[in-house]
Amino acid sequence: MGNKEVKKQANYLREQGSRQAHKPKKRKLTFSLKDLIDMSEGQSSNEWQALGLLAQMFEMMRHLCQYTCEEAIRDGSIKQYGKFPANSKFSEPKHISGVNWGVMHITKKSKEVVAGYFEDDIFHIVFLDKDHLFYPTAER
Repeated sequence: MGNKEVKKQANYLREQGSRQAHKPKKRKLTFSLKDLIDMSEGQSSNEWQALGLLAQMFEMMRHLCQYTCEEAIRDGSIKQYGKFPANSKFSEPKHISGVNWGVMHITKKSKEVVAGYFEDDIFHIVFLDKDHLFYPTAER
């Protein structure tokens, strides 16, 4: 075969070309509905659908899936509270304890929020709260 005996590397190996290896990707924020309490406190998904809030929620979720959890918090669309709020008008679910609670506003400055908890890069939605009773704030 002569002088042209060059061992060919597999195409998927970065070492064969001049491009650098990719940096590890940061995991993006994802959402879970497995813990959604759909009737006892807050509103049901059907109520939010009738009020036109469900579509806004899904649009915000779609927007936030572009970000890491830290980036979504810096964006201001998501807030972390740590413990379940002491002044909440909702009851802390007994099957969910020791988690990092927070909310996602369905638009940048909306009163309506989705309350839940963080587990790594997953936001588990627990309550749909159109009246901001999960973490009530003083009237301005």
